[in-house]
Amino acid sequence: MKFVTKLSIFITVLALVSGCVSKREIDSQTRIPPQPNREEAIKSDDKTPVKDVEGTDNEDNGETVDAQKPIIGLVINAKKFPTHTHIGSTKFNNFTKEYNYDWQLHDTVFTIFEKAIEQGNRFDVLDISSTVQSTGTLDFVKSEDGNMVFNNNLASMRKSLLDKGITRIIVIKEAPTVAITECGTYGCSEHKSNGFGLFTRSFLGTDYYVASASFDVSIEGLDEPIELSALPDFAQYNDDEFKNKRIEEFETPVDFDDVTNKELAPIRSTIVDYFEGLAKKVSMNLSRQ
Repeated sequence: MKFVTKLSIFITVLALVSGCVSKREIDSQTRIPPQPNREEAIKSDDKTPVKDVEGTDNEDNGETVDAQKPIIGLVINAKKFPTHTHIGSTKFNNFTKEYNYDWQLHDTVFTIFEKAIEQGNRFDVLDISSTVQSTGTLDFVKSEDGNMVFNNNLASMRKSLLDKGITRIIVIKEAPTVAITECGTYGCSEHKSNGFGLFTRSFLGTDYYVASASFDVSIEGLDEPIELSALPDFAQYNDDEFKNKRIEEFETPVDFDDVTNKELAPIRSTIVDYFEGLAKKVSMNLSRQ
């Protein structure tokens, strides 16, 4: 009987101990979160690099993301073909005609300004001739009481261009210029070239041949009211005498009334030289800003 009692007590104690151990294992599994293995830990600590902000270096690949450059908008408003304006001894000898020679002046002028401005400057050049349709002069800036202010009549267009990142605008518009001024006993008379190309003057058996860059040029700020073309640096490029250069070595055409494209080559070259000088001057001015 005693043996049976002791055996019962032993079995009971053993059952209790076994139950406690099982409960402790269950509680341990419930309260302690599972620990990641080494591979999982490395993955969880791996942080994917965030793309750098503009103007900073990316440590992973060394690339630099540049902020967008301000843009120079270029408007070229000119006929496709060159003009020959002739002033004779009397008004009955005068004529203006257009030659059907494609000088590709639009593309040439744009390339000249693009190359001159974008090299070593913080600006890009964009041809907006087709976007800005205007037969008049685009005066975004005007003088008022001795101060330069924005033209409110063009406020909507100015905002539209600024929204595209355009902060400066260059407008090159074909327009009549004074090619020759002749002075005598009764005063001075001006003779105008009616377009870019060749201007000729015949008087008392003498012929003058002039390469005429007959354009009005304005360079204005859209983010601040400044007119660069009014600065002393650009004075000569606004001078009609500078725009119209007499070509001393010009050979007399075989047919004066129908000058060939080959004969006009020195005229085109001189006009291109005018724009190359102007573009360099613009580039130098922008580099100081």
